[in-house]
Amino acid sequence: MKKRLLLILLFAVVMQTSAQYFQTGQDPASIHWRQLQSKNFQLIYPDYFEKQALQLAGKLETVYPYGSFSLKHNPQKFPVVLHTQTIQSNGLVAWAPKRAEFYTTPHQAIYPQDWLEQLALHEFRHIVQIDKVNSNLPRWAKFLLGEQVTALVFGAYLPWWFIEGDAVVTETALSNYGRGRHPSFLMEHRAQVVEKGTFSYDKAYLGSYRDFVPNHYKLGYYLAGNIRARHGSQIWENVLTRTGQKPLSVFPMRQVLKEQTGRNIAKNYHSVFDSLKKVWDRQDLLYESVPNKIQTEKGKFYTSYLYNYFVNDSVLVSFKTAFNEIPSFVEIRKNKQEKKIIFPGTIFSESVSYKDEWIVWSEQIPDLRWQHSGRSLLRLYHINSQRRMELKPEFKAFSPALSPDKTKIAVVEADFSSNFYLSVYQLPDGILLHRFQTPANNYFFSPEWIGPGSVAAIILSNEGKRLVSVDFETDEMKVLLDREMGDMKQLRLSGDWLYFISSWSGKNSLYRFHLKTQGVERVYEPRFGVEFPAVSPCGERIVMSDYTADGFRLMEIPATHGNVASLNDVPPASYPLAESLASQEIGIPFFSDSADVGYPTEEYRKVPHLFNLHSWAPVFIETDDYEFFPGVSLMSQNSLGTSETVLGYKWDLTEKTGRFIADYSFKGWYPVFDLKLTHGARASEYNQIQQTVNNQGDVIRQDTSLLRYTWGQTTAGLNARLPLQIGKGPFSRVFQPEVQYGFNFYKHHDSTPEQFVEGSFHSLAYRVYFHQLLRQSYLDVYPDFGIVLDGSFRHSPAGTLRAGNLKALQTVLYLPGFMKNHGVKIYAGAQEKETNGTLGFNDVVRYARGWGRINTTATYTGGADYKMPLLYPDWNFWDFLYVRRIKASLYGDYTRLKGNFYRNGNITSTFSEDISSAGIELTADVNFLRFYAPANIGFRSSYLPEMKSVYFDFLFSIDFTSF
Repeated sequence: MKKRLLLILLFAVVMQTSAQYFQTGQDPASIHWRQLQSKNFQLIYPDYFEKQALQLAGKLETVYPYGSFSLKHNPQKFPVVLHTQTIQSNGLVAWAPKRAEFYTTPHQAIYPQDWLEQLALHEFRHIVQIDKVNSNLPRWAKFLLGEQVTALVFGAYLPWWFIEGDAVVTETALSNYGRGRHPSFLMEHRAQVVEKGTFSYDKAYLGSYRDFVPNHYKLGYYLAGNIRARHGSQIWENVLTRTGQKPLSVFPMRQVLKEQTGRNIAKNYHSVFDSLKKVWDRQDLLYESVPNKIQTEKGKFYTSYLYNYFVNDSVLVSFKTAFNEIPSFVEIRKNKQEKKIIFPGTIFSESVSYKDEWIVWSEQIPDLRWQHSGRSLLRLYHINSQRRMELKPEFKAFSPALSPDKTKIAVVEADFSSNFYLSVYQLPDGILLHRFQTPANNYFFSPEWIGPGSVAAIILSNEGKRLVSVDFETDEMKVLLDREMGDMKQLRLSGDWLYFISSWSGKNSLYRFHLKTQGVERVYEPRFGVEFPAVSPCGERIVMSDYTADGFRLMEIPATHGNVASLNDVPPASYPLAESLASQEIGIPFFSDSADVGYPTEEYRKVPHLFNLHSWAPVFIETDDYEFFPGVSLMSQNSLGTSETVLGYKWDLTEKTGRFIADYSFKGWYPVFDLKLTHGARASEYNQIQQTVNNQGDVIRQDTSLLRYTWGQTTAGLNARLPLQIGKGPFSRVFQPEVQYGFNFYKHHDSTPEQFVEGSFHSLAYRVYFHQLLRQSYLDVYPDFGIVLDGSFRHSPAGTLRAGNLKALQTVLYLPGFMKNHGVKIYAGAQEKETNGTLGFNDVVRYARGWGRINTTATYTGGADYKMPLLYPDWNFWDFLYVRRIKASLYGDYTRLKGNFYRNGNITSTFSEDISSAGIELTADVNFLRFYAPANIGFRSSYLPEMKSVYFDFLFSIDFTSF
């Protein structure tokens, strides 16, 4: 048991080392920041966002007593950073340093509640969770590690399904909506359990390459919500209390669950989903479908068809996503044959439409430099002629709709101040023709043209989503359907009927609204859920994306059939779990109560907030490669993510020497600056020959002894780099030039040999890096196409010593393999350097794998890898190991080495040698101890022909990007 605890803490420390420098990115340097102080929050925001920040502060203060009630904890004052220019819609809470980050622009798939209210409910619950753990930690733990001990314990002991599931439970229980009342969120587990049964706990939590597994938010809602509904809200309060009070305990959640439910985590999971399966199977037996026709073949892996459209009565266009393919628009004919049309870039959710043979979508374009910025690009593609058009809207734009005459395009827009518009741009020149905003600044969804100058759309009001029409000629809005319909989306016009998807009945079903009579009918009730209706030109056929456990398939039904029902005959949805959870709370917060409170505001100056010392450790941590050494570390990171510092002392166990280290990185300007200073002793060994002579001077014995020596070394380095993202379409492109200055000073100690260098040298390095990589599918081991170019030059222009120079060029080419998801990687590198044999730059170009390094003047390497997935086993070995995928790689390397032999600093001769290797790597994607971050573990076997020997290497890495 102690060994198991040691492994858990080891993984937790490694995780925290990464989380310590968890970076979401930086905002543009031009932003002027302000801050406000409410009773329980500090909001940091751009100066133009002050009105909205004041409103958000009021919402957070309103949520405060409600969101903390069931956990019986009132958190301390918490900083919240608002990112207003990002193209993402998200929120997060982090610790070490502690802060929340809100991405303020809503997306098109949100449920019917104000976006900032959604963030306030969900993210505040995370604040309560982690602050409760922190408040219960013993003082010795905080004294030993600072803030990072809280993140370490929180991340090590609490599964992500609980962390996110409890927050989804809270947003559901404290509102009239929430994802617990959102069929799009709920249907995936229902379909999986009904069609495939209940997966093992490890598979349900840690995922699979073989089957689609709903994410930990959805698992967490069902699991955390049902356990809480069965055993009371205090169960999770007890888990968090135990986690904080006993940071060295083994599995505090398991202990609490065992005490209060009689079951461990896995048994609770099966108990919950066995009960759900009985309910869902019984409901499935009662389901009656209308006659339908399936338009797509079942894929080998999880495959979905979205954003559907009839080009004509015999041809469909859809957006296809799959585990084993990158997303693409495809053409589908009556015989189910598919033809790929185009591979787009990253599309905003619910932001694709069609008109005749034109496809139009809104694509995310990252900012050249700033991760918390970006823009929208409206892209149009003609299916037959392959003609392309692009339009750059003024603001972030979603859900484009092409007018019937194809001369205008309507879009939903949001500016940096969260002003929401329905805008019309002229084609092809992109001139703004109209911009409409409601007096209440309602957010718009799914515009659909219903006349030459008018569109139908859905707006988000205080009462929920409503169907409206907007006349751009008169600048007027009219409410078409003023009644509760749950989540409404995806408007499609056919004749006088406006089709849409609604969650009114508890499933995403197809409805239609008659523009003249204003009657509403339910056209189709699905087994699990449908999306993206397309009506044929003749108006007689409807194709929808019908959800199954293997993805959204295309289903066709007649537009008129015997099961069409009036809305008045369709009972509204009931959500028993959500209502049970709501009954455990003190009520629903009324957000307008404190929306207009005038909290004090002031300028947030960047320079005084560059340093924020938050954590320390009784070890020195190499943050680049996650290695640990005896010593001490002090860590600082500011709230804006622009300044990071590590100060420490490192004791090298191998050399038995220590040195002081200071690392600093500043990311607040267009170039990124990295500064590193080290000072201390280094050590090595050398062979000394001792001879014993007789009286005649003859050598009678000769001994070789290994002597240790030390020297003093001081280094300084300043690196300036410009990481530029040039993303567009299906390719990721990065261009990064950089310049680095280095200083090295070597000082003799008493034990230092005379021939060892002493003095200083200055170095300059210049590097240009570029890559263009095609997006990978979920199952791809490499991109199907990509190229990497990396060129560098280093020299030492000044100092009492000279390190010569080094020039190198490396390139990597990615190509598809013989079978889908296989991949080929071809490497080539050339390096030449001048050196005096004692001092030189480190090699850049790699050697053939399996070989050690020697001092050379030239290195030329070529290599090729063929990598393939072998199995997707989903094996779990108790709670210790879960294996999701096994991969194999065949490789071959060849290197030519050229160099000099030296004697007393002079070149005596030269050499040229060829070395090579070939072998196999066998690795597995696994999770240890149900730790959420996946690991890659395996071995490499290398055959070295020149030595006629075989070498083995152990391979291990952890991917923290999965969090």
